[in-house]
Amino acid sequence: MSISLPGTLTVQAIQGRKGIFHVAQLFTSIGEFNLKNPVLMQFAPGEYPGNFILEQIKVKAYEWKGGATSYIDATLDWAALELFAKEVGCVDEAGQGTFDPNPGENGIVIPDCAQTIEHIALMINHHCRTVNLGEYILSDREVLGSARDLLREAGYVFQPQAQAWLLQEKA
Repeated sequence: MSISLPGTLTVQAIQGRKGIFHVAQLFTSIGEFNLKNPVLMQFAPGEYPGNFILEQIKVKAYEWKGGATSYIDATLDWAALELFAKEVGCVDEAGQGTFDPNPGENGIVIPDCAQTIEHIALMINHHCRTVNLGEYILSDREVLGSARDLLREAGYVFQPQAQAWLLQEKA
């Protein structure tokens, strides 16, 4: 079940250890929610008022330096949010271009890490020797589990020292 609420989406760009990614906070009449999804890369940092469709609300927690922090996380209708990004005219065409893990004369740059399951599938199909996972995959346990299973099936092994998945050489 989902609900539609008026609110303000505040998007921020964050420099993570694997590059820049976008996160957001959604301020509504029922509360404030943290959001993290690749769809947010289509928004420039700033505030966007509108109606948003919440599909799931959950409490998340993490431990840091002997203490625990919890926060309220929401899952939106990401397809509707993508349409909203186009409506307000903030789709970053350069950032949402075709992903090509093997650029040729077309000049498309290889991303430092895969941000979606689709990126991982393309990297596997192009037999990339190394696959690094981005912040969006690492922050969602379900997506991380799917990514792990997909990579293992394709013959990749996680190397903790490199913090990357490496394609095993066939003997």
